[in-house]
Amino acid sequence: MGRLVQLELENFKSYRGHQVIGPFSSFTAVVGPNGAGKSNLMDAISFVLGVRSSHLRSTQLKDLVYRGRTVETRNGHVIDEAGDQHGRRAWVKAVYEDDGQRTINFQRTITASGDSEYRINGRAVSLQTYNQALESQNILVKAKNFLVFQGDVEAVASQSPKDLTRLVEQISGSWELHGEYSELEKLQDAAAERSTFAYNKKRAVATEVQTILDQKKELDLYESKVQLRTKMTVEHMLHKLFVAEGRIREIKQDISTLHGGSISQASQHHASLNASLQTQQKSQAVAYKAVNRQERQIKLVEQKIETRQPKLAGLAEKVSHTQRKVKQLEENVNTAEADTARQRGVVDELDSEYWRVKDAEQRFEQENQSRSGPQISEDVMAEYNRLSEQLRSSSMEDTHQRDVLDREVQLLAEAAKRASDKVEGLQSQREGLAASEHAYTQQLHIATGEMHAVEKEMQQARREVEASKTEHERLVRLEIELNEKLAGVIKELAQARADQRESAREAKMRETVSALQRVFSGVHGRLAELCRPTQHKYDTSVATVLGRLMDAVVVDRQSTALECIAYMKEQRAGQATFLPLDALQPAPVSDSLRHAHRGARLATDVLQYDASIEAAVLHACGSALICDTVDVARHLAYERRLDAKTVTLDGTIIHRSGLITGGTAAQGGQHAQAKRWEAAAIEKLRRARDRLTEELQDVARERRRLAKDELLDSKVSGLQTRHQIARETVDALSRKIQGVATERVHAETQISAAEPIAAEAAQSLQAKRDLRSQVVSRIRSAAQPIFAEFCARLAIDSIDAFESQLLPATEACDERRLQFTTQLARLDSQRAFESKQLEAVEAHLSQLAQSLQAARNSLSELQAELGNEQRQMDASVAQIETLRSELAALRRKYGDVTDDVQAARLNVEQGQRELDAMTKDLSAKATELERAMADRAAVLRRCKIEDIPLPLRQGSLQALALDTGVVSESQTAEAYLSQLSLGDNSTQASNSMVEIGDEDIVVDYSTLPLQARDGVAATIDQKYTQDLARLVAEIEALNPNPHARERLEAARGRLQEIEAEHNAARQEARDAKTAFQTLRRRRHELFMRCFNHLSTAIDHSYKALTQSPLFPLGGTAYLALEDPESPYLAGIKYHAMPPLKRFRDMDQLSGGEKTVAALALLFSLQTFRPAPFFVLDEVDAALDLANVSKLANYLREHARGAAKAPADQDADEDAADEEEEAVDPDASHYMLRQSARIKKPAAAPEAGGDTASAPADFQFIVISLKQALFERAQSLVGIYRDQPQNSSQVLTIDLEQFPA
Repeated sequence: MGRLVQLELENFKSYRGHQVIGPFSSFTAVVGPNGAGKSNLMDAISFVLGVRSSHLRSTQLKDLVYRGRTVETRNGHVIDEAGDQHGRRAWVKAVYEDDGQRTINFQRTITASGDSEYRINGRAVSLQTYNQALESQNILVKAKNFLVFQGDVEAVASQSPKDLTRLVEQISGSWELHGEYSELEKLQDAAAERSTFAYNKKRAVATEVQTILDQKKELDLYESKVQLRTKMTVEHMLHKLFVAEGRIREIKQDISTLHGGSISQASQHHASLNASLQTQQKSQAVAYKAVNRQERQIKLVEQKIETRQPKLAGLAEKVSHTQRKVKQLEENVNTAEADTARQRGVVDELDSEYWRVKDAEQRFEQENQSRSGPQISEDVMAEYNRLSEQLRSSSMEDTHQRDVLDREVQLLAEAAKRASDKVEGLQSQREGLAASEHAYTQQLHIATGEMHAVEKEMQQARREVEASKTEHERLVRLEIELNEKLAGVIKELAQARADQRESAREAKMRETVSALQRVFSGVHGRLAELCRPTQHKYDTSVATVLGRLMDAVVVDRQSTALECIAYMKEQRAGQATFLPLDALQPAPVSDSLRHAHRGARLATDVLQYDASIEAAVLHACGSALICDTVDVARHLAYERRLDAKTVTLDGTIIHRSGLITGGTAAQGGQHAQAKRWEAAAIEKLRRARDRLTEELQDVARERRRLAKDELLDSKVSGLQTRHQIARETVDALSRKIQGVATERVHAETQISAAEPIAAEAAQSLQAKRDLRSQVVSRIRSAAQPIFAEFCARLAIDSIDAFESQLLPATEACDERRLQFTTQLARLDSQRAFESKQLEAVEAHLSQLAQSLQAARNSLSELQAELGNEQRQMDASVAQIETLRSELAALRRKYGDVTDDVQAARLNVEQGQRELDAMTKDLSAKATELERAMADRAAVLRRCKIEDIPLPLRQGSLQALALDTGVVSESQTAEAYLSQLSLGDNSTQASNSMVEIGDEDIVVDYSTLPLQARDGVAATIDQKYTQDLARLVAEIEALNPNPHARERLEAARGRLQEIEAEHNAARQEARDAKTAFQTLRRRRHELFMRCFNHLSTAIDHSYKALTQSPLFPLGGTAYLALEDPESPYLAGIKYHAMPPLKRFRDMDQLSGGEKTVAALALLFSLQTFRPAPFFVLDEVDAALDLANVSKLANYLREHARGAAKAPADQDADEDAADEEEEAVDPDASHYMLRQSARIKKPAAAPEAGGDTASAPADFQFIVISLKQALFERAQSLVGIYRDQPQNSSQVLTIDLEQFPA
């Protein structure tokens, strides 16, 4: 097997210039620091082997060209120091040596334009040739099973089953058959589809041939039955005509007999009764007008009363309010007079006090002037002052003490006076507060009484309001009740009119159906007339079940229904629903429903009807059940879940979905037909309506007579306002009384505190005065010699007499005058204030008196106006009572006249019913005549329309008019009746009636069988109808193809052509399937050969990578196919179980376990179609030291030409000494130091050793940073970064030259 010798690079990624890497040994380890360019070496190997640039960590080829550092020049330009990048080229050359020792140079170049150029041994080749040369050496670029990039090792183990299948296909070579496989598979599917299509086409044509054969047989049968139907139809029509002509003769004879009765006498009697009724109705109208006129007059008087009543109520309220106002004003005037008298007494008392003080002042001045004694002059005082200064100088200390005591006595005297004045002022304030409290208490008593009075009045007003509201509510309820009754009566009247209108519509519908029966013989009548309930209690429920189909018209054939619809359109006779018996296919009714419940029965079982219309009844009723109660219906609908319509006797429908349709259908059906409204009942309802209307008018008048809620509410609001004001006044007075009481208590508290202070001040003053007396005694002793001459000159005994008599008298006089002045000023000010208060009270009293007089005047005016209004109201009430008595008499008269009218109306109605009975009998005969004639004409027209070959003695059906036959028959019956009323010959009328429209047609009855003439007409007609219906059903069921004979030959020719196409398509499908199966087996063999090899090799590889002394057996790994039949279309699951680990998915393994599993897979792939070399980029990154050692041993053992390591090699490796060697300086410019961490490669095992190993036939190039791995390599390639050159550099060392 070949090997990679060396690698040459030029300007590739981080390698600048031309560099040679190698030679590579069987186990080469590439080492170097991070960022040195180890991975770029991996990219270089991948690049030269044709890997795309997107897998080389670049987006385009130009990114793989070496780029130098960018430097800035002096002029500011930035350039690449390695030169111009645009014109630079890069290339990588791999020197490869094949098995024959031939050297092959694979070179890939990146041109200046950014494209790739491929060369082999220097010769340029195409990419395809380049890849073919690599594949010839087992270098599969697409599989990349020999290249494991950094970080991709775990992805190999974790790849999806489909990706693993793709890898196995590329390794096995089965992928080369993928395109051809898909193409042959498509061809096989297309051929199979064409064969299937041809087979289906052949089968369809064969089926068509068989179908056409059946159609031919059916056509023959159809033609024979059509002939039989024509013969039977002719006999049926002859029988109908024979019966119709017999009925016409019989009916004419009955009409002639009936017309001779007393219809004219009954008409005359009815006319006389009508005249009497009109006379009575005129009298009733006169009485009714009188009643209305009287009622209008009463309404006018009531309107006047209603107009005056609010005014009267308002005047009464004003009078009451004014009376209360006068009473209140009188009370206020009395209170103001009392306040005025009290205030005048206060002013008079102050005046008396003022003049009393004035008189005392005058008497004091007179007494002071009349008093005799020595007078003190200014000289005496000057002398006295000089001697006093002399005395003060001689007895300065005592004098100073006396002066101090004098000031203290003066201050204490002022304090005692202030305390005494304060006590007097507080006592006066207490008396004033007590008087105010008494006045406020009296005012509070008055305000409280007024508030209680307002409360009583307000309660009375509220009771009036409540009574008014209660009465109003009663009248409202009564009005609502009367309105509901009136609405019910009006609804019944409307229903009566609706029923009358419904009766008219029903009459019109009956006439239309009668006309249809006369014109068309196949018309049976309305469903409601053809069936009826067995008991009356089922009327409502049956009407609910039938619903709108009650008025449906039952006909014998669908063609008859279409003819009836056309006729109704022409005659504008409204709309109708038709039930053709030949077209109805009702679902069969389960017999189990008859026994579903004791209280339930089928609707068809409670109806009486003819057997000929059974299909119509079954169609209308279906499987409906009529239940006795709602509970039975619910039980059948909800619990039993019966598939049937459940209806109760009252018409309630219980649906299975949970819905309930309730109520009684009061229209249509038997219930509506049974209900009739008599004239007496209608008149009774009218009277009830009039009576309820009058009662409603009375209620309205009563409501208007009541006092309006607005007036009462306003009265209550006013009273509430007055009560609020009175309450606020009471609260204010209470607060004032409380405040005055509080102030009075506070004043008493202050008096209690001030009296001890005043007493204490008096005591202090007296003590100071006593001390002053002692000091004065000492001073007087010293003053005797000094004032001796002064006393002698004044003729006084001593200076004490001078100071105690003359000086105090003068000072006391001045002080007395000052007291009089102060007292008079105080009294004058108080008099002025109290006078102003008196004036204010008198002004308030005058104002109250004026308001009282104005209120009394207003009260007199309002009372007079109220009396006038009351008199007018009494007159109006008397007038309305008189009018009401007159109205009662008029109503009695109107009632008598109404009774007479009712009696006359009953007589008229009785006569009308007698006349209607006679006319009805005649009309019934005429209707029967028209129906018989219409039956004959309908049979003739049907024979013409359907081309029935009717045998005739005379005339032709072609001359029979189709559009005038019905009208002529009706006109014939009317003409016959008018002729009878004029007394014409009945025989002539009969002949003319028969001859109109078909007088030239004479039917030949010779072919009619004798039993058809003599038998019962209905039975024979029913037999013909049933036989024809059965025959028609058989004919319609055949549905033959008229072109069956012609189509049979054409189908047989197409069948032969398609058989030839089918045979060719089958042969083509066989050939395509054979080619596809051959290729499929070949692809399966290639794939399975590789898979079987891998299934065995992967377990050995995994065990070799996971074996250890502790786990000599290692782990387990195996591959499993998802689809053993077509394994290349499904996935391959890879499972690995490390030693002593339980089974887990690959995603749940650790990173190291995934790496070991991935390496085992890669090594096993390498054993099937081994590449000449194996490049691994840091696959040991996730492995611990033990697993790295196992991987190193594995690589060493399987390296081509590597020696086997002894079992105890690891034990001696730790004893290796450090040694240092220098590389030949001529060989390199660098020194390489071998580290002690690099262990010597082990020596080859001795012969006869028991170490077992796989053949060593691989070349490994491993990029690793783990010492445990690269120390086991045969050679080392060191890559480092040359910073001055900005390039990756390479050093290579052969470790085999070093002894172990």
